[in-house]
Amino acid sequence: MSFKFEKPNLIDSVTIPAAAMTVSGFAPGEDAQYHTISGAVVMLKKRMNASELIRAAWSLKQLSAELLTELAMQCRDGDCAECADPVKGCPYNALDFTHDIDLPDELLEMAGIPKNAPLHLELEDGEVVISANHDGPGLWDIPAPLMQGFLAAGICPGELEEKLKSGEIVYGNA
Repeated sequence: MSFKFEKPNLIDSVTIPAAAMTVSGFAPGEDAQYHTISGAVVMLKKRMNASELIRAAWSLKQLSAELLTELAMQCRDGDCAECADPVKGCPYNALDFTHDIDLPDELLEMAGIPKNAPLHLELEDGEVVISANHDGPGLWDIPAPLMQGFLAAGICPGELEEKLKSGEIVYGNA
């Protein structure tokens, strides 16, 4: 079970309410570490036994599922006009989302592509040309296993791509 505490108007320093620390199982004066990840900061106990580590990992998995469910509810299969077209059908059905391409950081640096930039692949005269995608994020920026899960869950690729490209807020609207 997770609880959500809100911190409006985030500034340089953050104070976590004692209640949040207690609910999370931190003892007074206990050492902690935090991990900065894209879009989140995760605080963990600095030292955990196997049981605590398993509970923390499982809680993170559950939070991940909640976040992905939030997205799925806004990208239901068949919601977009392209998928609903009775003649053409979904244009995304023929796409293969089973492979990821990971390029070494050194190669990206040599090509002048920022480390976390979305990539654009194009076939030119029998060669694959990779560049930074300046059209913003798209379906190809989603890791293949995650995209396969989205498709299996009935998430509409057209709706998902529209949400990615528009930058529309999909979490925290309420």
